[in-house]
Amino acid sequence: MYDFLDKHKRAVQIVLAMVMLPFMFFGVDYYFRGGGADEAVATVGGEKITRREFDEALRDQGERLRQSMGRNFDPAMLDNADVRYAVVENLVNQRLLAAEASRERFRISDAQLSEFIAKLPAFQEDGKFSPERYRILLQGQNMTPAMFESRVRRDLALAPLQEPISSGSIVARTSAARFLSLVEQRREVASATIDAESFAKEAKVDDAAVKAYYDENPTAFMTPEQVRFEYAILSPDTLGGSVAVDPADVRAHYDANLASYTTQEERAASHILVAAGPDASDADKAAAEKKAVAIAAQVRGNPASFADVAKAQSQDPGSAPQGGALGSFARGSMVKPFEDAVFAAKPGDIVGPVRTDFGWHVIRVTGVKPAVQRPFDELKAQIEADLKRTRALDRFQAAADQFQNLVYEHADSLAGVGKALDIPVQATPSFVTRAQAQQIGRNNAKFAEALFAPASLQAKRNTEVVEVAPNTLMAARVLEHKPAAPRPFDDVKAEVRRQLERRAAVQAAERVGREKLALLEQGKSDKEAGLTFGKPVELQRMQANADFPPDVLAKVFQADATKLPVYVSGANARGGFSIHRLTRVIEPDSLDEARLKLAGERMGEQLGREFVNAYLASLRARADVKITQSQLEKK
Repeated sequence: MYDFLDKHKRAVQIVLAMVMLPFMFFGVDYYFRGGGADEAVATVGGEKITRREFDEALRDQGERLRQSMGRNFDPAMLDNADVRYAVVENLVNQRLLAAEASRERFRISDAQLSEFIAKLPAFQEDGKFSPERYRILLQGQNMTPAMFESRVRRDLALAPLQEPISSGSIVARTSAARFLSLVEQRREVASATIDAESFAKEAKVDDAAVKAYYDENPTAFMTPEQVRFEYAILSPDTLGGSVAVDPADVRAHYDANLASYTTQEERAASHILVAAGPDASDADKAAAEKKAVAIAAQVRGNPASFADVAKAQSQDPGSAPQGGALGSFARGSMVKPFEDAVFAAKPGDIVGPVRTDFGWHVIRVTGVKPAVQRPFDELKAQIEADLKRTRALDRFQAAADQFQNLVYEHADSLAGVGKALDIPVQATPSFVTRAQAQQIGRNNAKFAEALFAPASLQAKRNTEVVEVAPNTLMAARVLEHKPAAPRPFDDVKAEVRRQLERRAAVQAAERVGREKLALLEQGKSDKEAGLTFGKPVELQRMQANADFPPDVLAKVFQADATKLPVYVSGANARGGFSIHRLTRVIEPDSLDEARLKLAGERMGEQLGREFVNAYLASLRARADVKITQSQLEKK
């Protein structure tokens, strides 16, 4: 089995994509959930996918989004019905593949599993598997080795089912060329703009229209609902201030992890590449080797000429202009034959030719930066802080249940929660809106939702405990509440007038713009249409342009360019109306083999995904799959 993976790079990529996603995320409220965990969200061939599995997968997806989107992540997006359905669909697909793997008798032995995990870079130190790093990383994600290994074993067993399908998509060269031509095609466009501001004087709105609009749209001019509230946050950070670390523990941690505090040896090298990829013919490979041998002899005879020879003869476009210089690198940065040769040589040595998948390399080692152990005094503060965080996390996990219980049991105040757990209870100094409250709650929409719930506003009771971020719990209590209310007409009169006048100006700009466009399309000159076009710009299909909104850019490339000029139009970024004249189509000069190959690979990957989906559909058609829609609703 492992031989299969080792020989099929695509399979390894698939597995790594599955395994090295952020680890399964168990939120704290997972431990607070009561009944319903074993209820079926779906069944596949009579086998249940439980509510607990679904919730865990949803949290996993949330954590992936949180890590990829950062501060832009909104937990409310997980409440979307389409997202929740997609999560359960993925679980169904996993079950279908697992059942097929079982029928095909794909099994992963303990030895194969261990070998695969040992090769994952995340668990390595100095190029070797580190049991301590393995333990710490899993612990940090609330996973046991058994949980992680079970997941890896499953994903390894599923890879052979997908790999032959996803990697079997061959794209014809003509199709790749057509695709690349469309992507790299440029279109030359000149633009004329009708600004809305030029119609501002004409777009006057009388008092009666302003008042009528105000009366017809009462909800558009409201003061938002506001609250003043107190809140408590339980996290490793809020607990960290009371965590003490013995200096002896700091020293012991340093001594036990010396390898982690030692920088790797680095080597600086330059090379001359004679290209001969895996697909080259035997004759081309032999010719490349002969040329590399000759170059090696030349530079050994005159080492000072190495940089000049690299500039003239190296076929590595990245390093050749720099005289072949590659800079400094540690082990694990280069392909193994190249790396082994560099690290076996001494500064000043010229080695090779060395064969890799790229061709033949003549290498000069230009420097050595030895491994350096960072001293204890330099790291003492950092280690102490890390130990505090670790211990604070342990305290957090131990205190989470207590926090939940105290918030519920003492529902009319958070003071007892703060005193019992030695965490601060804060209060907003003034009234805040729902959006401002959400920002205070780590930009978590669920927190704002809980705070503005009727029970919180009317009874002034503690909110439910909300996990606003990983390992961060928050509860709040409303102190004062101001309901939403209409703003007096006199206060918003000027605002309403500006809105209506702006709208009228934009409409006028579009009306006049379309009249001028009609004249152009009838064959009238720019002067006759009363337009002045700016300097032409070149646009590309996949390249954003601030002056061309996506819908207008799409129109430019959808336009029939067989007879030029041709016109497209639409609103511009400033609210006016623009007319764009397409005058020239510029096809890419040449489609070199490297770019064609990349385009074919990308198209093949897309087709591969479609084939995998079709395969899953066929498995599904043979299985009895049932999804319980009611279980997908937010609980």
